[in-house]
Amino acid sequence: MAHATDDSRAVEVMARLGLAARGFTYLIIAIIAAQVAVGGTAQSADQHGALEEVASKPFGGVLLIALAVGFAAYACWRWSVAAVGGHRTGAESEAKEWAHRLGAFVMGLVYAGLCVSTILVLMGRSTSSSTQQQQGATARLLALPFGRALVIVIGAGIVVGGFVVIWRAFARKFEEHLATEKMGPSARTWATGLGIAGNGAGGAVLVLAGIFLIQAAATNNPRDSKGLDQTLRTLTHAPFGPELLLVVAAGPAAYGLYSFLETRFRRV
Repeated sequence: MAHATDDSRAVEVMARLGLAARGFTYLIIAIIAAQVAVGGTAQSADQHGALEEVASKPFGGVLLIALAVGFAAYACWRWSVAAVGGHRTGAESEAKEWAHRLGAFVMGLVYAGLCVSTILVLMGRSTSSSTQQQQGATARLLALPFGRALVIVIGAGIVVGGFVVIWRAFARKFEEHLATEKMGPSARTWATGLGIAGNGAGGAVLVLAGIFLIQAAATNNPRDSKGLDQTLRTLTHAPFGPELLLVVAAGPAAYGLYSFLETRFRRV
């Protein structure tokens, strides 16, 4: 019993460390996106740019070490959920349980990659932006037999996934993961507002990224595929683009603040 309690406590610590690292990263992305909107930086408005921004600051190395630990902890937490399940209710189907576990495993891979990227930046080595990574992957897919059709299917899947994220945000599905009974009225109000804004904006970016991926397949040009950074920068060329990007930048900021709320109220 004591061993199980110790394991549960370790998983909880990993989860809350990881959520804090995620929150900090998204706040930096929001700041960079706002700077892009006013033409004040050429830094990538994505996780890569956030790491480079942190590295350029005093005590940046210490912060990067903390982020690497946080990302590693987050990855281990998601993999533990993938291995043993996320304590879903009995009313939910086995298919949903396995979908949840698969999603947790993939998210663990994403944050393990972020941990590696953080270590590389800490060592002074350059890492690729989200756009460079996506364009490289798109080029490899387009070179395959039926590659264009495959990229269209993937892009359409990302678009659908983005709309699902938006729907879940406005349906307040994220509250299922929060210990709302421990929240006061003020904390619950903030959690609802930040959760809708942050998750909704993330879904909107996914929809745009999926559309650009489909465009890359239609033109057979991987450079039309855009990661988070170029997706946000594209908005600056739209009517009222800089103003629109400032509004969109509030999304990562909201998600970052919501992540900090999760460090206190997330069910683990």
